[in-house]
Amino acid sequence: MNRFMKNIQRQYKQIVSDLKNRADKSRAKRDSFYHKKGGYVSWGVSTTDFRLIMKKFRKQFIELKNKEALDLAWLFYKSGIEDQIYVGNFITALHSEAITSSNIKFFDKALDYFHTWGTIDDFCVHTLETLLRKFPKQTTEILRKWNKSKNMWKRRASVVAFTRKTGESGKFTNEALKLCDNLISDKEDLVQKGVGWALKDVMRGNKPKVLDYVKKLRKQGVPSVITLYALRDIKGLEKKQILAIK
Repeated sequence: MNRFMKNIQRQYKQIVSDLKNRADKSRAKRDSFYHKKGGYVSWGVSTTDFRLIMKKFRKQFIELKNKEALDLAWLFYKSGIEDQIYVGNFITALHSEAITSSNIKFFDKALDYFHTWGTIDDFCVHTLETLLRKFPKQTTEILRKWNKSKNMWKRRASVVAFTRKTGESGKFTNEALKLCDNLISDKEDLVQKGVGWALKDVMRGNKPKVLDYVKKLRKQGVPSVITLYALRDIKGLEKKQILAIK
């Protein structure tokens, strides 16, 4: 093992040690109640403790070169452990501006180890948003692949990618609607909720077009969880009239 990999392994072991020292089995057991899709493993590290650990190592993460950062993040991702996956997300978010288009396939492999909506959404909001803005063509291609994946978390990611600033920008409305439309009959509740969230935020960037689409969904009788979530920003009489559509 060369010096570079030894350094990466050393950092990984240090952080894992800190996470384990703050493990809370009772918290992990409680949290498992909300994650029943299989593969969920957590040490129950609290948000407060996690942030303290990330603050401790943040400077070291920033000083890593792009390849080093991805190699370190990979060690956390492939563990499949919730607390570690969040560390991987933290690292890639810090380096998101340095990540190149050739690195996008790295995340296709990484997401195979994700098992919850929390880690997926965290990745989408803090890393994928930057990739979509910097490399729209290449990132959209991978989103289209995820949109048809057997992996429900990749399907969720394919639409949650268009939430927050990305959806509000109005730059990706057409692509977002296409990918959402492919998933309106998805059997997974958490994928449906991802569709609804995406529609809500994309509507902020192009209300007339997205609202017309949601009205069409109401007429089609798609799962109400999608349209109700999509309409969260709509209030009063306007919302009442839309909900009356059958």
